[in-house]
Amino acid sequence: MTKRRTTAQQRAREMQRASGARLTYGTALESARRVPGPDQARAVLRGLAQADDVSLSWRERIRHHLAAADCNGWPGPIHAADLREDLHLLAGAGLPAHDLPVVPGPFEHFPLAFLHQAARESLEAFAVAALCALGGPLRHLLRRPYGQPPRLDDVVYRSRTAPTAAPRRRLTVDTPDGLHFQDVSYPRPWGTRDIVGFYRNDDARGRREVARAVLAHALGGAAPTSLASCRPCHGNGWLSALDNGHQEHVPAYRLDGGPVCVCAGCRGTGLRPLPEGEFDERFGRRLEGAGRGAGVSRSEILAWAAGRIPGGPGGHAACGEGLQSGYAAAVVDAVRAVGFTVEGEAPCGLDFDVDGGLGAHFYAGGEAAEHRFGRARVLLVWYDDRGWSVTGFGGHRLLLPDQFVPAPQDLARALAEGGQAVEQREERFALRPRDVDVYTAVLSYLPTVG
Repeated sequence: MTKRRTTAQQRAREMQRASGARLTYGTALESARRVPGPDQARAVLRGLAQADDVSLSWRERIRHHLAAADCNGWPGPIHAADLREDLHLLAGAGLPAHDLPVVPGPFEHFPLAFLHQAARESLEAFAVAALCALGGPLRHLLRRPYGQPPRLDDVVYRSRTAPTAAPRRRLTVDTPDGLHFQDVSYPRPWGTRDIVGFYRNDDARGRREVARAVLAHALGGAAPTSLASCRPCHGNGWLSALDNGHQEHVPAYRLDGGPVCVCAGCRGTGLRPLPEGEFDERFGRRLEGAGRGAGVSRSEILAWAAGRIPGGPGGHAACGEGLQSGYAAAVVDAVRAVGFTVEGEAPCGLDFDVDGGLGAHFYAGGEAAEHRFGRARVLLVWYDDRGWSVTGFGGHRLLLPDQFVPAPQDLARALAEGGQAVEQREERFALRPRDVDVYTAVLSYLPTVG
């Protein structure tokens, strides 16, 4: 008996502490000791259908569920599925598969143990448990009109510890009541696909990356109307030259085709220089805070950035060194510093293509190459899905295979040590890590713009 009482008390405290909860401890403890059933679900429905603080459109929708309950003995499989779809729409999530009782992603961050347990049991049990939660911790969601997702005009940014071996953080967007409904994507040029992942924060560079991601997201990303977008290239990172001398440029949109230049104003990022260092000093610790009141609101970020990010048309549009060529040039300098020579053409390949892909290659020769590889020169190849490698002479060796975009000095040191032999077929099918964005990683090795 003692163990069961302790478990119920712990669950009651979780329900009471849930963001948006308005439960007394006694009410929460009573709910925790009972498994929600159809009668309790109907009672919650009737209460919500009459509540003044529930949107009229949601009250009409709830009356639809009440009618189904009275006529067909709800919750049956059909009406439970109908209600479950409403719950996903309420949370701003996409409709779930009809054969899986899935908890809407935003709901997963509420400490409602019975809701998660019901999702594993059956669709009907989940519908009942989730409906009962709407009478308490999730009730604030019903104040919005039916089908309207959480608003973006007043949200809170938070940084949580990510479940990864490396020290990484997960950046999330929450409602003021603590409902998580979106992850913060890596800052990308306008027109490229979003990449959502985890951020390192174990050094100064990683903390700047976190600050840049949150600040760019709050300001609207690289969209042309955003305060954070680069004005000369309209946030897409590319320019078209109007003459052979590259003296005059216009924004080059990604579907236009033809030769393009990387914008010198943002070096392909689509973002103007942002005060990420100041932002980290001001808000970094609050982003990582825990408990009620943690995080930083978007309105506060906008007020802070108003006097630090200029508006207007920005500087003159001109092309500049691209991210890939800048990183590759740093690699060449590091390779030369450890005793190799770079032969033939300079590192070549596209800069960032429409999918954000990268590629470069060059030959390294000299005594160091012949000593380590038995050849006068070796070919170094870099593609965005496998990092740097040595190949082209009947053998294949990886350089720092555990690092996606290594520091140029580390790469040169690995080359001097000979690299790691590997079968080419194994390397060819290597998968891109999901928690690393090659664009942001390369940018982190270049000098700060502006």
